[in-house]
Amino acid sequence: MTTKTRIEQTVAGAQSLVGQLKSCALDTDVPAVKDMYNNMAKQVEEIIPTLRGRLGHVKDEEPQFR
Repeated sequence: MTTKTRIEQTVAGAQSLVGQLKSCALDTDVPAVKDMYNNMAKQVEEIIPTLRGRLGHVKDEEPQFR
């Protein structure tokens, strides 16, 4: 598996995790738990642009990925 593929899978997994955490937040009526899930989703969302930046770097640096 290439680095590019690994990063792409990581981005997809992170996006999926955000959705799952938001879904968990909707499934609970406990405000503290809802906040916890939403905060975790926000943290993961903040990581995704960094991963995409790394993916762009890999694509720029490795001619076989263009």
